[in-house]
Amino acid sequence: MKRGNTYYTLLASLPALPRSFEVDRVPITLPRLEHRLKMLTPEDAEVVAQLRAFLLWDRHRRDRTDEEVIPYYDEFMSTMANPLARDIVSFRMDIRTIMSGLRRRRRGLPPPPGVGQWVDHIRRNWDHPQFKLAWQHPWIAEVVGLLGTTDCLPVERILLGVGWNHWARLAEQHYFDFEAVLLYLARWEILSRWVGQDATLGRQRFEQLIMESLNEYVNLYQ
Repeated sequence: MKRGNTYYTLLASLPALPRSFEVDRVPITLPRLEHRLKMLTPEDAEVVAQLRAFLLWDRHRRDRTDEEVIPYYDEFMSTMANPLARDIVSFRMDIRTIMSGLRRRRRGLPPPPGVGQWVDHIRRNWDHPQFKLAWQHPWIAEVVGLLGTTDCLPVERILLGVGWNHWARLAEQHYFDFEAVLLYLARWEILSRWVGQDATLGRQRFEQLIMESLNEYVNLYQ
């Protein structure tokens, strides 16, 4: 099967992604998605495996230090030849570095080591409220105003939205090629993160309601 026909069939088999990532479920489950990805050529399947491994690694350990991130990022960039896969990871790490800088500065810490194109720029503009990056990342101003709150969901919503909108715009330039597959996966991962975040918050709210109900029951009979 020719490469073009392979990805036409693959992408045609995938359900359309929603216009917004703020949904209550993903349009295709992970097992079904992985089954569809078996149509990839071995070379492209390896690119997808490396990209998904990095995104999964970054997703499940939010307490990773900047020092832990750097060698993993460097290894990925040194072994990944696909330009779009590199761009997906670089864009995500740029956001992570900026957020690390904002949080560290708020705590009175020095600039982060970080990775990506903005590390030196952040150090040179450490005292500027938005690191002089508002022209490139207008979301920074909104996040700065939210860092003092205890509710992390609004910040998470903004950051996921930044990635979602970036990849959605780029996806308009790709239809039935391998790059379209990568952009689909990048957005599916954002959907999965949001749905998982919403489920976690839902469990927390449920547990809080249970505790409040129990406290009311105890107080009623004291």
